[in-house]
Amino acid sequence: MATNNASQYIEKLRADCVGMSVKDVETAIAEITKKRIDEIKNTKTEVMITGTSYYVANDGKDDNDGLSPETAWQTQEKVMEAGKNGTLKEGDGVFYKRGDLFRGGIDAASGVTYSAYGEGEKPKFFSFSGNVADETLWKETDEAGVWEYTGDVSALDIGNIVFGGKTCARKIYLALEDDGLTYDSRRNRKFGGYHDIIEDLSFWHDWERDGEFTGKLYLRCNAGNPGLVYDDIEFTQRSSLFRVAGTHDVTIDNLCLCCSNFGVSGAGVNETVQNCEFYWIGGCYMLGARKYTPSRHFQTPYGNGIEIYGEAVNFTVDNCYFWQVYDAAMTHQCGRGEKPINNRNVRYTNNVCEKCVYSVEIFYGESPLENRSNYGCYVENNILRDGGGFGHEARPDTGVTALIRNGLIMQNTKDYIVRNNIFDRSDEKIIQAHNDGGSKAQYYDNIYVQYKGGRFCTRLGTEYPANDELPAILEGTGTEHGGIFFFA
Repeated sequence: MATNNASQYIEKLRADCVGMSVKDVETAIAEITKKRIDEIKNTKTEVMITGTSYYVANDGKDDNDGLSPETAWQTQEKVMEAGKNGTLKEGDGVFYKRGDLFRGGIDAASGVTYSAYGEGEKPKFFSFSGNVADETLWKETDEAGVWEYTGDVSALDIGNIVFGGKTCARKIYLALEDDGLTYDSRRNRKFGGYHDIIEDLSFWHDWERDGEFTGKLYLRCNAGNPGLVYDDIEFTQRSSLFRVAGTHDVTIDNLCLCCSNFGVSGAGVNETVQNCEFYWIGGCYMLGARKYTPSRHFQTPYGNGIEIYGEAVNFTVDNCYFWQVYDAAMTHQCGRGEKPINNRNVRYTNNVCEKCVYSVEIFYGESPLENRSNYGCYVENNILRDGGGFGHEARPDTGVTALIRNGLIMQNTKDYIVRNNIFDRSDEKIIQAHNDGGSKAQYYDNIYVQYKGGRFCTRLGTEYPANDELPAILEGTGTEHGGIFFFA
């Protein structure tokens, strides 16, 4: 694991910030955040490989042996094949060339490290098959300013459209209301098809309706043909770039994962994700979500940077940067039920999260069963800030955004520690807890900044606003220890 300065930066700010103005604290946090992002982006490859090293580069060939940069493989398909046919063995490493771009996801192989080689930016990974900034891929409809994508995405679910890596279109999610009509769930406007795409840079993928659907994707771009207006357009499709379900001893290091519904997904034993970057993750529908959730009226979109789903033992996320994630930057979760789930030692350490609906989410079907437990969850030395992002702006279920979300925590929970973090403002809450979940976490020596008078947290079933009485109230719950609070 690479050496970094996260804990020292936060500890120093804790020592210095007493008596500082809110503005000065905000400035100091911004400076620390910039330093940490630069450190993460410039982390060198320092993994140790005991077996064979394989190399992957855009100028390689899949019929090469992959054993040197000069004889590198070329595609994710080849890496997937090597994992399936036994070429990759425990102790091996797969190294992607820095500065290159790869498409598609893989099932990681147990005992294998996936990292980077060479100089420059971390290798980038995208879910969709190609950049769609091509004027021939778009044609204007009979609704002026609304463009139809001419490629075939009828079998996919496109969750986001990202322009130049900097901004995105708002996806129109549909809701079926009591009057039997379909609405744009966020704007509460009747919606019958592409003629009702009103806002510039909003899109609709006709994939999600009950009954008949066309599979067509429509984007409003008032400036003209999107393929001419933008040099770079990426689709986010429902997929995962690295799947680790059922594996053990996998390390994912120094990679940049973009425009996918999941960056890393699954659960196993002795897994590490470190020194990675995650951008524009999520926005697709849950499988089976073509049917509306009766209690909600709308279908359920989702998408996480790192989703540990199921049972995890010794799973670490360290020194990573997350920006613009629809749901959670980092989460471990599973559905309700009686299946045994026994998590041990899940660690989220030294990360930076910005513009995510949740930075950290722990979400399990709340259960008193002894065969479900969560022992050892540590959230330490992270900078979690600016909760919201594109997910907050687009999602049907408003009001859920939080920097840390404790959802339906197992009753059999021990050693859930949140320590030495910076929590810097959220469009909704800093901390969200369902039912009694907040009592399962113990918070130590954190720095909090939130908009004065805004929502701060739910703790022990009670919601608290950000005001001068809050620190004493939280300390009285027995869950908050040594926190420093600023109200902007």
